[in-house]
Amino acid sequence: MREIALYILIALSAPAVLRRPFLGVVIYLGANIVRPEMLFWGGGGGSFVFITYYLLILAGCLLRGELSGLGRIFQREYLLMLWMLAAIYLSILLTQFQVPMSSYFATDLAKTLGLCGLLYLLIKTLGDVELLETTLLGCLTFLGIWGIEQQMLGNERLEGLGGAAWGDSNGVASVYVLFLPVALAFAYAAGKRRRFWIFMGVAAVMVALIVCTKSRGGLLGMTACLFSFAIYARKTAATLKVALLFALVVAPFATDAYLERMKTLQGVSDVENFEGSARSRFILWEAGLMVFSRNPVVGTGFLTYPEAKMEFEGSFYHLDDQFREWVFRKESKKVTHNTYIQMLSDCGVFGALPFFLLVAGGIRSGFRARGSLKQERDRAAGLWLAGCSAGLTGFSVCIITIDSITMPFIYVQLAVIGILSRTLSGSSAGLPLVVEPEPVVAEQPA
Repeated sequence: MREIALYILIALSAPAVLRRPFLGVVIYLGANIVRPEMLFWGGGGGSFVFITYYLLILAGCLLRGELSGLGRIFQREYLLMLWMLAAIYLSILLTQFQVPMSSYFATDLAKTLGLCGLLYLLIKTLGDVELLETTLLGCLTFLGIWGIEQQMLGNERLEGLGGAAWGDSNGVASVYVLFLPVALAFAYAAGKRRRFWIFMGVAAVMVALIVCTKSRGGLLGMTACLFSFAIYARKTAATLKVALLFALVVAPFATDAYLERMKTLQGVSDVENFEGSARSRFILWEAGLMVFSRNPVVGTGFLTYPEAKMEFEGSFYHLDDQFREWVFRKESKKVTHNTYIQMLSDCGVFGALPFFLLVAGGIRSGFRARGSLKQERDRAAGLWLAGCSAGLTGFSVCIITIDSITMPFIYVQLAVIGILSRTLSGSSAGLPLVVEPEPVVAEQPA
């Protein structure tokens, strides 16, 4: 019955998507958060939804003549994305290892970048940016509330909450870190008290969800994104007050188990505790750099690190046998747990360089937002850019401890950052600036 209802909703939305393909992009991205299978307790309708909307979006673009402006796609950050994708496919072509899923995930990434390309064509006003970001915030809030309920019912670290693309607890935390400052930015850009507190409530749910994952990388990323937002948005005092308020709100979720898990960088002797030890990460990172040194230009092949590292086990015989055998186990071989080292070992400098430049460019855009806000012009767009860049800064910290190159929302946010940055710089490739939101009618935190 739920599947039938979903198909009816798709049919009803199809005319709107054909008339305005941007709505299809928003729905598609929202469905990557609140996934179809969540709504009807599993089932096989998820892939049908994504395929249908992708086709509707493309059909709408053709009918509306949106593809005539393809030149707008080729912006700096998008060219870097295409470079990275080409490097990934080249590494797959040249690899000596057999990893059947590497082509699948590369193609999945290609679909994500295709959707990002459509953003450059279909986002035409700041209102479109607002619609996209607020929809994603709404979906994340829904998922966050559901996740908190799951945690109370026994899913202690919210494993699987994000589906296949970001399903483990650290991946879930990283996505919420990416969007937490965006919620704060929309709160401070709001003209009405009600909207301000709605977005603050969204941010509070996100903080609680990050704590519920018990992710150490999530905690570090959250700290980094709040610190960055304070700088980029020129909201140091206000962000400190908000952080203290959030600390009080989420205190019930910071259990003894959470506090114990935050004690990292400890050696352990129990195999059952190795997974939670930061010590094993350093060994995996060192092995990853060894793999990179052997294949520095194009790497060993996308997603081949679990196999490629095995030949370097002999370099770690100084470790305790039990610990070494666990790190280099033959079944369910361990990944790098570091996106930067993953790209270096899998795709070499040729693939890692564009990714590093993407992250650095997105972070640098935060200072453009700071400069814009100093001049007290284009306040809403400046705050949104500050929030998106701060989220990227926090995310860049989170991925030090996880493999997250295929997570779609990082590329969506990079595209939005590029669009907002060009808008504030007055570039011809930017969006038209609109009148600021209605005046503030109630005092907000300074």
